[in-house]
Amino acid sequence: MEPSQLGPGNRIGTVVFVDIVQYSQQPVSQQAAMKVRFNELLGRALEHAPVADRVVLDAGDGAALCFLGDPEDALFAANSLLGAVVAEPGAVDLRLRLGINLGPVRVVKDINGHTNVIGDGINVAQRVMSFAEPNQILVSRSYYEVVSRLSQEYAQLFHYHGLHRDKHVREHEVYEVHVAVSPGAGQAAGPGDPVSPGGPEQATAPGAPGRFDAALLDRLTAALTREIGPVAKLVVRRAADRSSDRETLVAAVAEHVPEATRRAFRARLADLVAPPAKAAPAASATAAGVGPANPRSRSVAPIGPELLARVEQSLARHIGPVARLLVRNAAKQAASPRELFETLATHIESAEARRAFLAEADRASR
Repeated sequence: MEPSQLGPGNRIGTVVFVDIVQYSQQPVSQQAAMKVRFNELLGRALEHAPVADRVVLDAGDGAALCFLGDPEDALFAANSLLGAVVAEPGAVDLRLRLGINLGPVRVVKDINGHTNVIGDGINVAQRVMSFAEPNQILVSRSYYEVVSRLSQEYAQLFHYHGLHRDKHVREHEVYEVHVAVSPGAGQAAGPGDPVSPGGPEQATAPGAPGRFDAALLDRLTAALTREIGPVAKLVVRRAADRSSDRETLVAAVAEHVPEATRRAFRARLADLVAPPAKAAPAASATAAGVGPANPRSRSVAPIGPELLARVEQSLARHIGPVARLLVRNAAKQAASPRELFETLATHIESAEARRAFLAEADRASR
């Protein structure tokens, strides 16, 4: 973005300062390999952020990303970048520290005529980054105050990390962001893992961005949570706001899945974008004693009080008493036990605990 397009004066922007851990301690050949890998992952993380709303600065051993539009863009970019580093380890040992801050910045021209960003917004982002551990995202109090108010899901991503003092004796309250990819995330569903059957969800008002049936969004969220963790709720909501139809929505969501499992992820959701199959003539089949055309419809257990009680008990072991309310609400919208289980699993933060809950719930439904 050119400074002339922004006009004079300071602007409030969100800055993500990224540092490659131990970059300067490596030989030049290793630094070059690390930078190539970093640039590749960074380019993918920025694909969904409007080019007109961001400025990317090379910091040598990292980068500074300035977002002048929605503050959520910074969170998605940081989370996508670090998630890719954790989920897709390559030949290069790449670890990152990230700091996010919301504050005043100004886009100017540097001595070589290139676009640059100055101001307290970028300075504080660098300070916040310096407090982070390898593969950790920290945010400033100013960023937390704004983004945590946007939705309850956003607020749940932040955890108070403490008060830190920088080298200029300036104090900073910082919050940690729970990384989307945790141990076990990014694994394809195994034969014992419940997967929601292709339901009859229909998007409401196709062509109207962000207006999709709740059951469709719940299924996408459940599937994506298995891959990247609790931030899936935010990813699906953001994708729905920017998508005009099912195919675009599923494609946008799939972009956040690690490459290693992306194809399997899309295959499990293929029925959401494929044209519905023509129903077999039920009357003649029943008369002939064949039964329903879809044999799975006979094997799906009903969602009765006994099943709900078992699932509630299992979920409560992971998240506490609030499980009762969540089970009650999810049961009203779930079309099958498996859909119910996957919807409830999105409320469990740990990937290992989610898998354990899904296995317990699957056994309870038999």
